[in-house]
Amino acid sequence: MSPQDADRLGLADGAPARVITAAGTAQAVVEITDMMQPGHVSLPNGLGVDHPDHGRVGVAPNDLTSLGWRDAFAGTPWHKHVPARVEAV
Repeated sequence: MSPQDADRLGLADGAPARVITAAGTAQAVVEITDMMQPGHVSLPNGLGVDHPDHGRVGVAPNDLTSLGWRDAFAGTPWHKHVPARVEAV
């Protein structure tokens, strides 16, 4: 997330945060970077794996989206441009 958003939300680099969408909620670790525009957040794609030795690793993007927001041609859920709110845990 951007430094501006982190400051506004009172979040520090490495702090736990809750990401909330209309479809679900997930907990993630904050990474502050100038590479993000204010008002936007990004989660790594391809995580949310249930590892047999470590439990869940990362956030599964499908937990935060739904078939209500999907590509009209392919039918797959959108994983980008999903409205979300972030708050401190």
